[in-house]
Amino acid sequence: MRWKLLAGQILEKSNNLIINSGLNFVDNNYPYGKNWVFDLKRLLPGATTIFDIGAHAGSVSLELNNSFPNADIIAFEPVSASFDRFKANTVSIYKIKGYQLAAGNEAGVLEIPIYSESTINTLKNAEYSIPPIGNEKITVIRLDEFANKNNISHIDILKIDVEGYELEALRGVGNFLQQVKYVYAEIGFERCPTKTHFTDMDVFMEQHGFRLVNIYELQHHYIDRTRLSYANALYVKK
Repeated sequence: MRWKLLAGQILEKSNNLIINSGLNFVDNNYPYGKNWVFDLKRLLPGATTIFDIGAHAGSVSLELNNSFPNADIIAFEPVSASFDRFKANTVSIYKIKGYQLAAGNEAGVLEIPIYSESTINTLKNAEYSIPPIGNEKITVIRLDEFANKNNISHIDILKIDVEGYELEALRGVGNFLQQVKYVYAEIGFERCPTKTHFTDMDVFMEQHGFRLVNIYELQHHYIDRTRLSYANALYVKK
């Protein structure tokens, strides 16, 4: 219903005004677990290197730049139409640098189906009810190789939202994962190709020396409200 949408928008705007107020009282007393960027701003105020994998049109990169204006934000978006929107939205901010690339476990060129709703484009075998409107060849790289080539010594925050391809991207970090402080990734609570199941993510992260900090933006199934659907998980290096 429209009133629910309007109420949600009003609450979101009010919340953003609070966390962006710069008041010490807010910084010290605002509850953790509500806004992942604000939490990281308090946990890691000196972040200098941030990766945004699956940047789409750049909204998260812009939000991160607002909270970490001195950090270099390196963003990957492989699909041409989305990358063009990303460039248009971030062109004036020199601290945000975009690359038309995907992150994976094996470097190469892959073909990705393109959907009319660009946020659901994925390299996984999707089970969507709508057909793709086309296909596009994209370049996939390993993040450890990218970091080595570009003389990147560490990553303070690694954000990954790639519709089920999160573990492939993380495996491509290789041993460089030891130089990553925080990982923020989308997770799912039901087995489907386009969401990395929470248990799989949690096992992988624990095996690589990370522990769960919090879960954000928890979503339930749109019909059955007793079913958890997906969320985003924040991990920290132990």
